[in-house]
Amino acid sequence: MRELVIVGRPNSGKTMFALNFADYLGSRTVDITAKSFDGLMTCRHFSIEEAKRELCAMTLHKTRLVQSFVLKIPVGKTTANFMLTDTCGISESIHPDETIRRGMAQTLKILRSAEGILHIVDLTAIREHNVGTEIDREIYSYGMTRRNYVLLANKIDLPVARDSVKRLPMLFPDTPILTISALYLHGFREVKNYVRHTI
Repeated sequence: MRELVIVGRPNSGKTMFALNFADYLGSRTVDITAKSFDGLMTCRHFSIEEAKRELCAMTLHKTRLVQSFVLKIPVGKTTANFMLTDTCGISESIHPDETIRRGMAQTLKILRSAEGILHIVDLTAIREHNVGTEIDREIYSYGMTRRNYVLLANKIDLPVARDSVKRLPMLFPDTPILTISALYLHGFREVKNYVRHTI
């Protein structure tokens, strides 16, 4: 089964995107398997709304472990299963919390084995003179060495984000850029089409 990994900075909207994309594809529940750094696996069953209440927050590093679930997507006259994996946000600095440092290391490790990378960039974090994009540019540089990489420019629903969209082709040239709102499911049809062709 092909695995697509969601990666990005903390609070870029990775978990909200993962759960709302599951909802968009018709899933009403998800069985989320979380894998700790030492290999311990736990599986929990959630409705989409329960998962959003428990797993999404405005605080940094709410997601500290790799967590995956299987989704179905229509491909031609049939359906295909794929694994969508949410990850701990990556930041430039060395975090003082060991759990978060291990979560970041786990994210970097899983990037190497995934068949596809969905890189979520928080448009509100891109400032004048391109400040705040260092780690995103590192992810982009790695993603460009891989066959299936796409950049999802998130939070397009916020007025402050609209100016940032104009700078994206300069910051991240030569890659597909899909503008989305993980919260309001804007741009999900284009993401679905990308995923269908990737798997």
